[in-house]
Amino acid sequence: MSEPAEGRFLTRRDIESVIRRAAELEIEAGSAVPELSEADVLRIANEVGLSEESMRRALAEHRASDAAGGLLADRAWISRLCGPGLVRTGRSIDRPAEELRSELEMHFRSNESLRLVRRTGTASLWEPDRGVVATIMRSVDLFGRGYQLAKKSQAIEVGVIDLDDDSSHVTITGDLATQRSGWFWGLGIAAGAAAVAGASVLIVGLPSAPDIAALGTPALFAVTLTLARKGYRRAVEKMRLVLDGMLDRLEHDEPLEQQRPAWRDLLN
Repeated sequence: MSEPAEGRFLTRRDIESVIRRAAELEIEAGSAVPELSEADVLRIANEVGLSEESMRRALAEHRASDAAGGLLADRAWISRLCGPGLVRTGRSIDRPAEELRSELEMHFRSNESLRLVRRTGTASLWEPDRGVVATIMRSVDLFGRGYQLAKKSQAIEVGVIDLDDDSSHVTITGDLATQRSGWFWGLGIAAGAAAVAGASVLIVGLPSAPDIAALGTPALFAVTLTLARKGYRRAVEKMRLVLDGMLDRLEHDEPLEQQRPAWRDLLN
């Protein structure tokens, strides 16, 4: 193997890419990748020219991302077949954690038709309010709020963790399991219809009946699966935009609920 060129230099992005690829090669070769303490990580970062302040902030964000949430879980085998049921987005925001937590909870109750189900030290779990009044308000939606979180998600999880006195890491997770089930109901219907059609052909005894039954069912299943995946993927992308939009407004200290016209203006 050739020696590295002495006069060649790498940017920080190049270094990150090379280290990530080297770790992948180690895993592929079956070698155990050593675990490093945070002190070791800081020392290595210093050697490659990264500031200690940036690394400490990155480590704090990593710890916050790992610690946030955990109230929602996805079924792995369904996710492999149909796509992830959870949509998660997170960001570090230069605002105190308690301030962000309070603003989000007030917004969920007042503007998103959600109710609190459970609260832990750093996370809270919300679901659509099933009350009669809340259900009617979502259906009528007189003020055009949309209620995207309540209508499209089965549950919403929020995690807010302190990074320091003036900054926090916010994670919002939407559970789209109900939407995913809706998109993929067609799989069972399509497979059942194809099986019935194939059995009918066999009973009637038309020519090449075994070939029709053998080829038609898998093809129909594959087409239905592809269409369902594409449709559900669009639903996931839309929810991600909604969640990212909330983080954008939090980051820029903007109201989570956009200004709506007064009811008198609606009647004019």
